[in-house]
Amino acid sequence: MTDEKMTDETLIHAALTEWQHAFCRKDADALMALYAADAVSFDAIPPFSEGPDSLRKKIVDCLPYFPESFAIETRDLGLHLGGELASAHFLWHFIDLPANHPAGRHWFRSSILWRKEAEGWRIVHDHCSAPFDPYTEKTVLSPDALLPGAEAGCCTTNPAGWFEIYVADMERAKGFYGAVFEVQFTRLESPVELWGFPMEPGSYGASGALARVAGVEPGGNSTMVYFSCADCAVQAERAAQAGGEVVKPKFSIGQYGFIALVRDSEGNMIGLHSMQ
Repeated sequence: MTDEKMTDETLIHAALTEWQHAFCRKDADALMALYAADAVSFDAIPPFSEGPDSLRKKIVDCLPYFPESFAIETRDLGLHLGGELASAHFLWHFIDLPANHPAGRHWFRSSILWRKEAEGWRIVHDHCSAPFDPYTEKTVLSPDALLPGAEAGCCTTNPAGWFEIYVADMERAKGFYGAVFEVQFTRLESPVELWGFPMEPGSYGASGALARVAGVEPGGNSTMVYFSCADCAVQAERAAQAGGEVVKPKFSIGQYGFIALVRDSEGNMIGLHSMQ
């Protein structure tokens, strides 16, 4: 390794350390001085893409939510230099925060592209993100988390493959669920009367149907079906308007989002889940 390359590597290591220290001492000016004027950021927090000015505003706006003293821990740093460009990638998270501080729950992954300019190395592309679990559509908080099916390999079957909601009056039930979730039902070929919810082959999650089966009474069942929503309060309100009953309005379940519990037109209890 040449002396110049060793010097450049030392400078970038120092700049990465300064980024962390500047954030932790809440010095937005020092932090943004590390970015080139034409830098692009793909941050973990929307928007998908932004320049230095909007990134600076976002950082300034979030700093008041951090305590006076905290730190950043990194791991798995990789640094590669090639002429006038260099790249760094690593995992990191906030530490030394008060108990239950929301910023302390997440690990992030960062990839940074640097460009050598007259005044030194400057960031031209900053990508910070966290992976998500496609089975649950939730952020994976730790790099050591095991996704469902990871031991068995990719594309294994889902634990739940189907659901049926037993009804007494099919037209009334279709009207209820159609109003709440704004969907159309399809009659399925079956010895029993089944009307299927919309299905997306190849997508994650399970579909199912409304079922009217002789001898199987609706209501009072011990199985809870949860429907994914953008905001479960919206579907809960629709359920009440469509002839159902809100048993428990939207409430928080901590880091896992929110749920609401309602009874449908047949007396079945169903759950509504959303992340907001």
